[in-house]
Amino acid sequence: MKKITYQQAEIRPFLIKYLTEAREQIHLAIGWIFDEGLIALLQKKALEGVAVVLILIKDRDYNLNNKIYQGLVNKGGRIIGVLENKKDYFIDHKFGVIDGAIVLTGNYGWGYKHEPAETFLNFTENLPSLAKGFEAEFDYLSIAHQLSKKEVKPLNQTVELLKKLEIIKTLLSIGDTEFIHLRLKELEKFETDQTLTLILKNLRAKAFEDALVLIKTFTQLHEKLRACIDPPVDSYKREISILEDEIAAVSNAFSETQKRIHKFSKMHTDVLGDLLQQLLYQTKIKSEIEAKNAQTDKDKQAESEAAEKDYEEYTKSHEAAKKDKLKVLTKAEQKELKKLYRQTSLKCHPDRVVEELHDQASEIFVELNQAYRANDLERVREINQQLKSGVMLPKSEGVTELKKLESTCKSLMQKLNSWQEKLDQLKAESSFKAIDSIEDWDTYFQEKKVVLEEQLERLKAFNEGGEE
Repeated sequence: MKKITYQQAEIRPFLIKYLTEAREQIHLAIGWIFDEGLIALLQKKALEGVAVVLILIKDRDYNLNNKIYQGLVNKGGRIIGVLENKKDYFIDHKFGVIDGAIVLTGNYGWGYKHEPAETFLNFTENLPSLAKGFEAEFDYLSIAHQLSKKEVKPLNQTVELLKKLEIIKTLLSIGDTEFIHLRLKELEKFETDQTLTLILKNLRAKAFEDALVLIKTFTQLHEKLRACIDPPVDSYKREISILEDEIAAVSNAFSETQKRIHKFSKMHTDVLGDLLQQLLYQTKIKSEIEAKNAQTDKDKQAESEAAEKDYEEYTKSHEAAKKDKLKVLTKAEQKELKKLYRQTSLKCHPDRVVEELHDQASEIFVELNQAYRANDLERVREINQQLKSGVMLPKSEGVTELKKLESTCKSLMQKLNSWQEKLDQLKAESSFKAIDSIEDWDTYFQEKKVVLEEQLERLKAFNEGGEE
């Protein structure tokens, strides 16, 4: 699997190289071609026996260049002219397939007088599913102008594969892996791709994180095909759905990071809290003794006041923290909690639902996060059950107008970036880095406890001697 992108002036030399190396076929659905040098090369390839087929727009420019095109036809090439109402399609979705293996996509003018200011051309190799998908689209476009409006476009098998992978990707993203194995049979018939074989291997071995990375890469490489085949509204809906899932995934990571910090803080309170309170109390007593013995020393007086304040503030926060009860769950319950939280947050995340339900979703989302943070499995179950009725309508289902869909995509992208920034900031905090560096929390707290107990004994001994 290899994808190379060429920019601006470097495109044409490499395009000539790839076309020259063609041995069996050159299929170009590019709308127009006015580069006489490239046309001459295509004529040469046609004479060599290469199946050269072009799909072009039958507009005014087509008629003006008809003699040049006829020269290609005379050499054995084939040109399929489609109506001008397809022009917008070819502006956005030009593509080509060489020898059924090399796929060309991008923004390149092919000698057109109104060539884009920024041009690029992608060459993707060793990705059979992509080549087959574009070949199927090319075959359809070759006959589409002859079909009646009533005839349904045949399913593109590669797009069907991508839809199946999108489902698996969503399940992996939310941690719902229990029945993944039941979906693998559907993918086996597509195992012509080495990447897909590797994806299946990882899924069978339950190496889900590796599989998820591969699926994301695989689907991204097929984005141009999906955009080419899907109608604009469907394409935007799919993009919105993907963004919704990504927002939920990053938001989940943020919540889980917060929960980890909270769990550490709770453990700190339970194991060391009382000890620290005693230590601060003895430090306060020590400072009072020292201040009493040096009444003219302003620094000692200030230290005594500061020690008393530290003790009072910590006592207040410690008593409040002790009231924060974290339910103890078994490993099976912890697994269920995490899975249910991810599933439920997908349904009620305020950034995923239609605007009319935003406030309602926000209230549920806040309650869900509170229950998750407190290990309240029962409440998370209840919220999940309440949302099974489908009352939280996703943006991808609730919006239809093209411009509104485009605006929604941009808005979701901003929200995704915002969530990612919040997650990055949380992980950049020194407190998180300190927690993240501790491999065994139990050992860490026991070692800390021993050190603090020693400090406390020394302070008590000093204070008892000082008071006498």
